[in-house]
Amino acid sequence: MSENTLDNEEFDAVVLGTGLVESIIASELAAADKKVLHVDRNPYYGGNFACFTLSAFVEWAIEYRDQRQTPLVDIFVGSIDSDSPTFSVRDMGELKQAAAMPNSPKSSGPALRLFDRLSAYIADTQTLPEGNSITERLAKLLENDRKYAIELAPKVAYCRGELIDLVIDAGIGEYVQFKGVEHNYIVRDDIVERVPDSKGDIFASDALSLIEKRKLMKLMTAITDDENFTQLLGDCSDMNFAHFLEAKFKLSGKLLDSVIYAVARAESRDELTARAGCERVQKYVKSIGRYGRMAYLCAMYGGGSEIAQSFCRLCAVSGGTYILSEDVRSIESRDGDNHGFSVQLAHGRVFAKQLVLDPCYAPDSLPADFAISRALCILDYPVFGEDTTATLSYVAGNDAVSMLYTTQATLTAPSGQSVVYAWTKGRLSDTRALLLRALTTVRGSLAQPLFTALFEARDLQPAENSLPGLVYTGAPDSTLDFDSAVRLAQQVVTKLLS
Repeated sequence: MSENTLDNEEFDAVVLGTGLVESIIASELAAADKKVLHVDRNPYYGGNFACFTLSAFVEWAIEYRDQRQTPLVDIFVGSIDSDSPTFSVRDMGELKQAAAMPNSPKSSGPALRLFDRLSAYIADTQTLPEGNSITERLAKLLENDRKYAIELAPKVAYCRGELIDLVIDAGIGEYVQFKGVEHNYIVRDDIVERVPDSKGDIFASDALSLIEKRKLMKLMTAITDDENFTQLLGDCSDMNFAHFLEAKFKLSGKLLDSVIYAVARAESRDELTARAGCERVQKYVKSIGRYGRMAYLCAMYGGGSEIAQSFCRLCAVSGGTYILSEDVRSIESRDGDNHGFSVQLAHGRVFAKQLVLDPCYAPDSLPADFAISRALCILDYPVFGEDTTATLSYVAGNDAVSMLYTTQATLTAPSGQSVVYAWTKGRLSDTRALLLRALTTVRGSLAQPLFTALFEARDLQPAENSLPGLVYTGAPDSTLDFDSAVRLAQQVVTKLLS
């Protein structure tokens, strides 16, 4: 953008951040004939839903992450054991002098450049291995750098969910492609088993006894019957979902866990009421059959980022203006509470009647107590199949880790490799061992890790502000699907257009 191109220009709405929520809002406002300016301080789309090549992910960890939201990123190149160095990317103030690579030749190759960036973050108690094994591993990975699509907040879409309905209604099917998520697994007692989630799968399953098949069929028939749904719940709507299933359908053990964690996608046994759990099961079962024998769709090239860009394209078609890599220096209320906002950008000042922003653009935002711990692992083998996408639930006691497995099927990994994501609520200091155990169990003995990263994603809470026309969005939540993000965006649009 040339300097001062937009200086002193007036807009109906300025949207700061190109995450999925902000992008849906911008497209809806532009479609309503609002003059929209959509700005991102980063050189990429997606915000907290962004998707990167492998080298770009490392650059995000070092250069672009908001340290209030993501205070730490731990990176492992190769195996994860006591002898493997951990590159702990922390606040820039903790940056140490870059370590010299033992016996490595002087080179300006991409692998050495990437190592030079990482080596400054070697954990204090560790030393680099002799030789140049890390650069060799990085060089091998970077041969396929552009074939990786690494997501910060991986999610899938219900076939009959709010996101797919919005994509259809908005007419952006030409901008974004989806692939069916063929398999759904539950990992319990370190055993990975496929969840039979359709009537055909239930009847064909060798893992279920005849009695278990009858119980599951009774559950599916009862929950998907709209006329009898309210009668089914009776006065049990607020009852714990697990207790409801035990009492009403006599479910227990593996069968109970499969419904709670792999179908209703509960993150803990105590999370859902009977009504909420039954509604989730109903949504899951009704999604099967719309586009095939699956309940979920996964976006090609990296979920949330691709979908966000599609809505950005729609906004641009409707007349929206876009600026990336534009620093937001200050935000002020303009001439009193009811006269809009003044936004000082790096290349000029603009004015807006309404302002929508990711909380990371508010300098007074502070990390919330709530956090999601995330992990991703690139494997040297597609453990569930080369052309397969799968969701998994790793059950640990009364809690669960959500997991997503992707391959070249969604063009997110090179042929012969796979990427596994895992996430759960809680601080990384409390959940690290659980996440690593989930990754290790899922890969089994068939695959070895090539690259692993763990980080903590915190929501940000801006200072209390009730100015009319000012709306904050939020970070991705811990659910598996996109529908909560769509609902938040639609609530904001309704508020701004009312």
